[in-house]
Amino acid sequence: MKQHLQTTLLGLTILLVLSCSVVSADTTTPETSEIEYQGYEFPSDPEGQKYHRFFPRPPQGLFFYDTRGKVIANIDDTPEKETIVKILVDGGGRLEPFAGYWAQAFLLILDETEPGAPKKKAFFKLYDSGEYPLEVPAAKSIEYHSPAFVFKGPWRDAAKGNGIGCEPIDLTGDGTLDLWLDLGRAIAVISFQDGEFKVVFSRYTYPRWQPDEYVDLNNDGIYEIKIPYSIYMVDLPGLRYLQWVSLYEWDGNTYVLNNERFYANNDEFLIALLNQYNYLLIRYGRYEPYGFYLGLVYYYRGNAAMARKHLQWVIEHAEKRKYIQSDKAQDYIQAAEVLLKKLEKSKK
Repeated sequence: MKQHLQTTLLGLTILLVLSCSVVSADTTTPETSEIEYQGYEFPSDPEGQKYHRFFPRPPQGLFFYDTRGKVIANIDDTPEKETIVKILVDGGGRLEPFAGYWAQAFLLILDETEPGAPKKKAFFKLYDSGEYPLEVPAAKSIEYHSPAFVFKGPWRDAAKGNGIGCEPIDLTGDGTLDLWLDLGRAIAVISFQDGEFKVVFSRYTYPRWQPDEYVDLNNDGIYEIKIPYSIYMVDLPGLRYLQWVSLYEWDGNTYVLNNERFYANNDEFLIALLNQYNYLLIRYGRYEPYGFYLGLVYYYRGNAAMARKHLQWVIEHAEKRKYIQSDKAQDYIQAAEVLLKKLEKSKK
């Protein structure tokens, strides 16, 4: 009996050890386990300063290079890992040093397989305030644009936040890690495609009620990108900012807008928008910005009759009343006209 009990306890112990091992093994995916983050406490750290060799010497006291860390991960088709370095050009001549003002921001992708001799693979300029005459010819500039049907200019210092978020993740589902870059008020994605590093997504963002994010909507291993936006409205009592989402999906080469996928069956969003619109109708009468986005939602949902109704109203009234900022009225009108032409073509 005693021997049987010992055997049973031994078996239970082995099972417990094995189950713990399985749980432990599942907590870290191969992707995340192969990513290394290294930080430097001071910009004067020699390890960080060695990457400044790729830049011209800054004028004395005007600005300086600030490198606070790097990421090490395999982000291309070679077996070796790359080093990803974020370098800020700190406008020390404008404000106190380390006050968080960026004159420019860069991203270096390097091969460091040979110690002490980093070899440049790609070089991107992420941001430029335009205030300092610093030219780095080898760096490719990233251009940012507002999402479609968002009629507001970018924020001042739009591509600048408190720092650059750099996350290696396989967004495109091809088995190679991409770079998700969060610059505070702009998002960029760099992906290794056709033998080179390319910018496959770059948009201004307008964070208010929800952060920008990547999501895998159908669990196919390919991520979509959601860019939320709050449409500015005139200051009326009880009037809330209109919430809007621009959805982008991977088409095999780049990220393209596919709002139909977000709005086509999203009854919850439509009901919320109708509730706000009906409140305005009862209290203030028709309201053109709401009418435009309501027409746009119906357009995405394939309801041509309702889309025409709301978009035509915008065309007829946007310039006559003051519910749309005067410099943006033409944006709404032109967009509504384009959508109505598309509806007419679809009838034929």
